[in-house]
Amino acid sequence: MKSVRSGWKRCLIAPLILIASLVMWIEESLWNGLKWLMAILARLTWIRYLESLIQRLSPAATVVVFLLPLTLLFPFKLLALYWLSRGQWLASLSVLIAAKLLGTALEARMFVLCRPQLLMLPWFKWLHDGFLWWHDRLYAALTGLKIYQLARAQLTAIKQAAQSLIRQIRQRWHEIKHGSNQDSL
Repeated sequence: MKSVRSGWKRCLIAPLILIASLVMWIEESLWNGLKWLMAILARLTWIRYLESLIQRLSPAATVVVFLLPLTLLFPFKLLALYWLSRGQWLASLSVLIAAKLLGTALEARMFVLCRPQLLMLPWFKWLHDGFLWWHDRLYAALTGLKIYQLARAQLTAIKQAAQSLIRQIRQRWHEIKHGSNQDSL
């Protein structure tokens, strides 16, 4: 009985690790990329003003502001479910992806802005520290696995290939737009 259970465990663990590594890689990329994008947008005067107001809020008011992007995007998620129920898969998926990207970007920026005030609240600090403790343990366990390292290497290779392709397309577009000296020879 024990060998059957360990056989199933071995069969299930590899795909789960692969999925976990993909999710972690995507979230890492999204979080960092969208945080960078929101920092660029924060250079706009009116956004800087709003952010300065947010940073001066009390810890309790900061909780409300921190949760605001989640509540503002909820109707769009309901719309996506409605379209899904009507068989409009593409529209539903598009709205869900856009809501996820926008929500992640807003939450990343809000977390950067609100973190000092939120950490003043004992219950939030306890949740935050507990989440980080578990996150760090799981991440360390996952990154130590050979299959994770292989999956991560493959994802990095795909990302580098995509970046190279984008650079080539941009270079070619620039050559077409501005005329290439080689074409005139």
